[in-house]
Amino acid sequence: MREGGPKRPPRLGITAFRACRPTGVAGRPALRGALTALLVLSVLVLPAFDLPAWRPVPAAAAGDGTCGTGVEHASRYWYFAEGYTGPGFQEWLCVMNPGSSASRLDLQLLYNGGEPRTVKVDLPPLSRTTLNINQMAGEDRELSLKLDSERPVVAERPMYFTYRGRWKGCTVGGGTTSLSTTWHFAEGCTREGFEEWLLLANPGEGEVEVGVDFYLGDGEARRRTLRLAPFSRSTVFVNQEVGEGRDVSARLEAGSPIFAERVMYFLYHGEWQGGHASSGLSRPRQRYLFAEGYTGPGFEEWLCLYAPQETEVAVSCLFESGEERSFRVLLHPLHRHTLNVNQLAGKEEGVSLELTADRPFLAERPMYFNYRGSCRGGHVSTGAEEPSTLWYLAEGTTRAGFHEYLCILNPGTEEARVTVSFLKGQGGVEEREFTAPARARLTVNLLPLLPRGLDISLRVDSDHPVVAERPLYFPGADFEVLNAMDLIRHLSLDIGPRVEGTEQERRAAEELASRLRDYGYRVTVQEVPLPNGSLTRNVIACMEDLEDVSTTSGAPLLVVGGHYDTKAGTGSPGANDNASGTAVVVELARCFAETGTRNLQPVFVLFGGEERLVDGTDLHHFGSRYFVSHLSTRNRERMAGAIIVDMVGVGSQLYARTMEVGPMSLCRALLDYASRAGTPLPYQKSGSYSDHEPFEAAGIPAVWLEVKDDPFYHTPADRPENINPSHIELTGRLLQGFISHLDSSR
Repeated sequence: MREGGPKRPPRLGITAFRACRPTGVAGRPALRGALTALLVLSVLVLPAFDLPAWRPVPAAAAGDGTCGTGVEHASRYWYFAEGYTGPGFQEWLCVMNPGSSASRLDLQLLYNGGEPRTVKVDLPPLSRTTLNINQMAGEDRELSLKLDSERPVVAERPMYFTYRGRWKGCTVGGGTTSLSTTWHFAEGCTREGFEEWLLLANPGEGEVEVGVDFYLGDGEARRRTLRLAPFSRSTVFVNQEVGEGRDVSARLEAGSPIFAERVMYFLYHGEWQGGHASSGLSRPRQRYLFAEGYTGPGFEEWLCLYAPQETEVAVSCLFESGEERSFRVLLHPLHRHTLNVNQLAGKEEGVSLELTADRPFLAERPMYFNYRGSCRGGHVSTGAEEPSTLWYLAEGTTRAGFHEYLCILNPGTEEARVTVSFLKGQGGVEEREFTAPARARLTVNLLPLLPRGLDISLRVDSDHPVVAERPLYFPGADFEVLNAMDLIRHLSLDIGPRVEGTEQERRAAEELASRLRDYGYRVTVQEVPLPNGSLTRNVIACMEDLEDVSTTSGAPLLVVGGHYDTKAGTGSPGANDNASGTAVVVELARCFAETGTRNLQPVFVLFGGEERLVDGTDLHHFGSRYFVSHLSTRNRERMAGAIIVDMVGVGSQLYARTMEVGPMSLCRALLDYASRAGTPLPYQKSGSYSDHEPFEAAGIPAVWLEVKDDPFYHTPADRPENINPSHIELTGRLLQGFISHLDSSR
């Protein structure tokens, strides 16, 4: 289990060990169980699967993640072939100066179709410096970077993008410290949902001819020749070179030393969008060590292999638990091979890989993921050739919306004492110590170790040789509609009708509570008695213990809530009523867990038992009535109001509604904020139709948000495919802005 991650069920239509790239392509059946097996690999045959019809590809999907392998030595020279400052792309350069003396950096910008330019940068000692390449290079430029430093430094290049205006994500390029006449890339894919690019840069004064050989999964080879002008960079679109639907490895051979990079953008499974980048290898190796790896729910790990000659590769899986599994793989010459690590490892946990062979071969480890249900994407690594007692990583951050880990592989037979030094962008160094067990993998979640809001670089020292990799996930801190839609689908289809007092309602409450705990909240599941003798449950999440007077901040409390139960006797799976409101509340909770608040204490409440138990009676709102009636005197006095979100996914218009029984101050503030934000939000008086009713009756300011005119209300057709994601996004972003406004204006 990835530390801090939820125990998510398999995604609809995707098994936990799905042997597939995106839909409609071929793949290999699962291979499990054997500790030692000889695998003869050929073309994968991947089964297709169905995706829900409603799934959009929004222009602003959140997420993606990156993974960097540490470098053993700082260097005066660094090269990054990829770079773009056009619309939708933001390029950065992270430079770590691990030395005790300041250094001057000459940063050379090599343009595609333009004269090179050099920028001089001062690097303080023991520091991390972040450079905005868009500002330095100018907008809409294709470029490569060459770094020349007075003293040895470490560099990485993050890029954040919306590719073709559709696929949003980020990559981190590790760069290279030397030029070469040959470059190798084991990974490559032009299947449906994948677009691959090769970037080639010539830092020399003369023209260079480059031959690019593409090796396909079926043994076919293709060649492309191009010329690089002096001090320039060129781009090759691999999809055009080899055609669609191919797995491909590449080899570059140049007349003079160059540097290169491969970038891939993807919509994996038709859902997980992102990108990853690799600087490749200048030569094949006989050994590869991959510290990072995870085969639990929501993660798919692969190995891409290529060998110039027939080669047998020994693969060892080293788990966090200390268990080890091994198998052997026969690589046919001049073929690209793909292994599904989820199937081969056979365990759902963190895993490191050790690959060895008698002859040199190429390997890369792509991973695709839905991290914690809120961050979709992928990353790739070429691993390390040997373990070391010292590793450097230039990129790292604890800013809101980023989750950083450190993975340590100890391939030796003795435990290792590891010291991690964090060099802060604001200055200063902090250290932490860990123990890495022998022949095992160690995962460290960095968020609990450091304050939020830091930019950091890492130095890893060990008394025995280890390997270090840094996964960095970017779920973001803004409301993300894909997260909400995933939860709507899970509640309404995977769990189904959630009638009060039933097993399905209990399961929903438990899963919602688990998710909120994973976000860092103190969660209370409040049992509520029903007139029929059964129980319903309220799930209450807050960053502080509301019942411990000695630890509470005393800040005003703002309830943000919605019910998660469904109407009995209707057969409704409750996608709009009210998985939609539940999903908005949960996603808002995730956002505010990332950013925090200063002057307001949000309390996120998912109410059970909202639906009417007996038609024609007042037997409803059991959860919210119980919550209000059981508020302590202190918390009642702290209550600033309640925002109720109920049925916001289907209909024509979002409304703010109250019964006009309680104070109108919160509703008026929301209407005023929406008007100034340019969000249409008309007001309409309501009856006692939702969970705002007990708050208003108790004199607590409350407002109910509803999208009116749902034709599927309380019917079996209340399903996810009828939800309008734009309504969900509008509601969530409006409320995130409004709550932040309330917090900052107090």
